[in-house]
This record gives sequence, structure tokens and C-alpha cells, in this order.
Amino acid sequence: MIATASTYTTLLPVALRDTALTVTSLGSDSAPATSFIDFRKKCTRQIDELRAELTAAGHPREVVEDAAYAQCALLDEAALSTLKGSDRDAWEREPLQVVEFQSHDAGHELVKRIERRLAEPQPILQLLAIFSAVLRLGFTGKFALDGEVARTALIRTIEERLSRSSGPVDTRGSVIVSHTARRRWSGNLPTAGWIVIACAAAAIIYCALDQWLKTAIAGMTY
Repeated sequence: MIATASTYTTLLPVALRDTALTVTSLGSDSAPATSFIDFRKKCTRQIDELRAELTAAGHPREVVEDAAYAQCALLDEAALSTLKGSDRDAWEREPLQVVEFQSHDAGHELVKRIERRLAEPQPILQLLAIFSAVLRLGFTGKFALDGEVARTALIRTIEERLSRSSGPVDTRGSVIVSHTARRRWSGNLPTAGWIVIACAAAAIIYCALDQWLKTAIAGMTY
């Protein structure tokens, strides 16, 4: 059983749109279009926007911070895998997770947070949907050592929990995407790997994400 397109549409916040686009744009292994300073500010702004959106939706602080931590971990990993030279060195010296959470171990810590939330009798569904999105957007963390099988199993566990709580639907309508084989969103994930959803142009990606996540905010709940 897998989570569904309507599950994500209801649960994923609009603020993840820009982060999805940022990670997608970095997937081509090209440097950010803006300067390092502007790129850093953009990532920080996205974290602030997610916090503000979830807070306005009435989520408790610890839920907001777990969501922001996941977003932060994804942005850090994407930046460190793509930036070059002095820009990468600067990011590695002070990743977002250090600035925002005084943490330097998001690769393991995020997985612990996910597992802790999954163990709750009544988990916050919107938070689980955010975790799933971050993983599907390519966050690897400790799974760089543990392997893709373990990572895929965690995604399935999250989505099964969402399905049990929300009712089964198909995720083939999902629209978060990426250029690379390592970062691809699919609503029809096979056991051995990912099915790639390809888009013809960044404009199409943006419009799809924009419409999908604008619809999502209208039904936010937990």
C-alpha cells in the first residue's frame, strides 16, 4: 500500500514548492544561477517561510521544528553535493543545520526523528508527508552507507502509515521531480528502484508544483 496523490495534495505545505525547485535546479550538477550569498539567503528564506506557514496553520513548535529540520537537511545535502570550490568549503564549514539547529549530524538525526514520529500512536500526518517528500527529493543521509534498500523501506513505511490514516489512493499524480537519477519523484515506486517522472522544461515543473501545492495549503490538517 502506498500514500496517494490526494494525500500529498492535502498535506504538503506550499512552502515546500520553492525548496523542491531549488533542489531540482541543483540536480543538473551546475552551480546555482545566483551568487553564493544570494543562494544562501534564498535557502534560509525558504526555511523561514516553512516555519511561518506551519505555525500559522496551528502546528505545535516541535512539529514545526521537525519539518524545518528535514527541509534544512535536504538543502544542506543538495548544496554540498553540487557546490564547487570555495563555495562548497564555506557551506561545509557552516551548513544550514548548524546555523538553524546547532546540529552537525542531520544524516543520522533526521532518520531518528522520522522513526520517532512513526512510532507515535497518532503521528502528525502533514509531518509524515513532509518527511516522505524530503526523502523522495533525494535526501540520503546515513543511507549513503546503509544502502538504497533501507532508504526505500523507510519511504514505504511512511507512506503505508499515511495510507492507513488517510485511505489508499494512487500517487501517480505527484509532481515533485528532479533531473538526476538520484533525485526523482515518483508516485509509482517499484521495489527495486524509482520510476522517473520527467518534465520538458523548468517552467512546466514550476507551474505543476505551484498548482499542486497551492491546492495543498487549502486542506492543511493533522
